[in-house]
Amino acid sequence: MATFDPELRLVLSLAREAGAIALAYQTGGADVMQAQDKPDDAGPVTRADTEINARLVAALRAAFPGDAVVAEESADDAAAAADVSRCWYVDPIDGTAEYARGETCWAIQIGLCIGGEPVLGVVYEAGAARLSWGICTPDRREAFVIDDSGAATPLRASGRSLAELRLVSSLSHASPKTLEVMRVLGIPPERNLRLGSVGVKVGTIARGEADLYVHPRSGTKLWDTCAPWALLRAVGGVITDLWGQPLIYDPLRLGHDHGLVASHGAHHDDILAAIRPLVDTWYRSPHA
Repeated sequence: MATFDPELRLVLSLAREAGAIALAYQTGGADVMQAQDKPDDAGPVTRADTEINARLVAALRAAFPGDAVVAEESADDAAAAADVSRCWYVDPIDGTAEYARGETCWAIQIGLCIGGEPVLGVVYEAGAARLSWGICTPDRREAFVIDDSGAATPLRASGRSLAELRLVSSLSHASPKTLEVMRVLGIPPERNLRLGSVGVKVGTIARGEADLYVHPRSGTKLWDTCAPWALLRAVGGVITDLWGQPLIYDPLRLGHDHGLVASHGAHHDDILAAIRPLVDTWYRSPHA
């Protein structure tokens, strides 16, 4: 029976090291922190992103030479991972826009997929001094958050009713579709928490602070969701695309092209049914 304890120990250590690097850059002044747009228009990148990316990829490959590693700033390596059962997905800084502005809602994310299923995830919100991890396998399901003092607290989703749902939505990429979702589900503005980073947003659901995150378009990648998905699965939460289909972890298809819905799990199907008329007006279902 695989416990994944060696993997977890290493990845927690790597995340802390990466967080220290990121924070050092973030306090190093505007010249150090200046973000540049990627040539493929895939968003901003900073010196911290590229340095952390290189360090994490090298450390994972050295520790687990039989595993594939796919990381945001070295995504060209993804094709070589297609035939490997164990694949790490790494986002050196998820929420680079917020990070570059000096905010705290960004995260270092390291997730492990086996056979296309996320089984281990670490999400380190270094700016908020919050380190979360989850393991979700048939033999082991647990998730904890570790604060700056080292104290570990089990994560637990809220299970709020449909009438009480709390939404978490994007800080830097607001969409009018989010307002439509809020209207259909009866979520008032005061129950909409706006944050950066997919991992940070999903983390609020895993901790029970929010219940629902709807990303109403394409744009997220496997490294955005692998670690958060393992974390949320471990507490009984669910992530699907907008039509309720499972997310696919295939290094030959790096993008989640059909949006995503993450929830505390208790009412996921009801939420999907409620927003389906909206989704049908936004897009034609790829699953029809």
